[in-house]
Amino acid sequence: MVELLGTTTECVDFEQALAERGWPVLQKEGGPATAMTARTTRYLLECRFPGSRTNARRGARERIEVVGDALQLDLNVEVTDLVVRDPEERPAWFAYERSAADDPPAGPPTRRARWRRRVRRWCAERLAPYRTGRHISALNRTRAQELATRTLPGTATPSPRVTVRRPIGTPDPEPGAVTGRRRRADREIFRLCHAAVVLMVTSSLIARLWPQGFAAWWVLGVVAVTTLGLATHWLIRFMPGKPGAALGAVLGLGVFTVGMGARIELSGEPGGPSGALGLLALAAGYAVFTGIRLLVRQWSWRVVAPWLLPAVLPLVLGLFPSLGLGLHALYLDAFGLNLEDVEIPRLWQLIATVRLGLAVNLWLIALAGLGYLHHFHWCVRERWPAYTLLGFFALILLWTGGWSLGLETAARAGNDAVRAAASRQAVDAYYGIGPQWVCVRPVGPADGIHADGGEFRPARPYLRIGDASGTVVLWDPAEKGALKLPMDKLRIVPVDKPPKSCAPSS
Repeated sequence: MVELLGTTTECVDFEQALAERGWPVLQKEGGPATAMTARTTRYLLECRFPGSRTNARRGARERIEVVGDALQLDLNVEVTDLVVRDPEERPAWFAYERSAADDPPAGPPTRRARWRRRVRRWCAERLAPYRTGRHISALNRTRAQELATRTLPGTATPSPRVTVRRPIGTPDPEPGAVTGRRRRADREIFRLCHAAVVLMVTSSLIARLWPQGFAAWWVLGVVAVTTLGLATHWLIRFMPGKPGAALGAVLGLGVFTVGMGARIELSGEPGGPSGALGLLALAAGYAVFTGIRLLVRQWSWRVVAPWLLPAVLPLVLGLFPSLGLGLHALYLDAFGLNLEDVEIPRLWQLIATVRLGLAVNLWLIALAGLGYLHHFHWCVRERWPAYTLLGFFALILLWTGGWSLGLETAARAGNDAVRAAASRQAVDAYYGIGPQWVCVRPVGPADGIHADGGEFRPARPYLRIGDASGTVVLWDPAEKGALKLPMDKLRIVPVDKPPKSCAPSS
């Protein structure tokens, strides 16, 4: 209910603004107003907009006030309430045509004929091989049979043998049974899916933190128990009158998701990547994608597309993999090398480019947060302090993703590799760069081999960084420097662990 104090022109402008938004005016009281005289007019209107049912009343009030402020009207929203329209979820039926063999026999049937008739009827009712293709929604079999035999415009006349059946294994609805609501059932299923994901992620994290003791994972345990309680509440609402079946379903859901989450974490190799953290990253990515989808739903692609252009940066840079070599450059800089010294496979260049692009796009979390704010009607009015704070948060995330999760990790990996090499330990590979301990033996006299960067000593073990244009790059842990040698004058022998001396035994 909206109260407007204005002239005829202002009333027309307000009604036109409502029509542009698709908000119907159900009732109009008050007046008469003129072009020069203002009168009070009350409108009963229906405000339609996407978003959550939660806080929708506040969202409707603010949306109407935004219209009034844009037109400079003396407008007050007196009352708002939520209109719930949720159709019945009527049972589904399938029409099928009975076989002529199901007609009553002329004489007394034999036992074999009776059994064949029963099997044929069961197959027709449960599997419907003679189905007409008509799908019916009705509360009972009588109504479904009536709809199955009704002639529809533009369709063939149903055969007198047409009857109806329920889906496979589903009994007929009982008289007076409670009929569910379609949208409510979809919401409950949606919530149960989210509860299953939360249970899987928390159980996987608990399995990861279990060796550290109860103090490390008790908060996650509280989250899992709370989620299980909410799932029980939603299932009881989804299955009215069947609390036992609902509890059994929740128990099965909990055992399955907890088992899957724990298995994802425990199936990994010791020292390998964590399955729990990978599962958490997938869940976070889904949350960000959902927030952006909600923002597009509230606005339009024309408005959101400029914001999402940086999101396709990894795909665009994938066409030019060399643009993502910044990670390799910082990694090699720890060894005192340049990109020209080591040849990087183009596939690994592409992977590194996509990885850096995804890290830079961490700022999309801010955009997803804006989508959730719009979805729950907390950001209806466009106030500059809120968008300024959002922009500042997006810049922080951009810096965090581009530097802390992108370039700095490459520099850190290079420094860790140098320390591991100085300690004569194995060095992990990094996006196509696979350092490996080797023993290098010259082909011919060692004095005739030109070494760029230091003195070549065949008795020492070296860390092979890579090669490019026929020149191999070796890192000397004793001198803490890199050597560049021609590959055609060397015989390189990989070793698992660097020996004290690579000199051939006599």
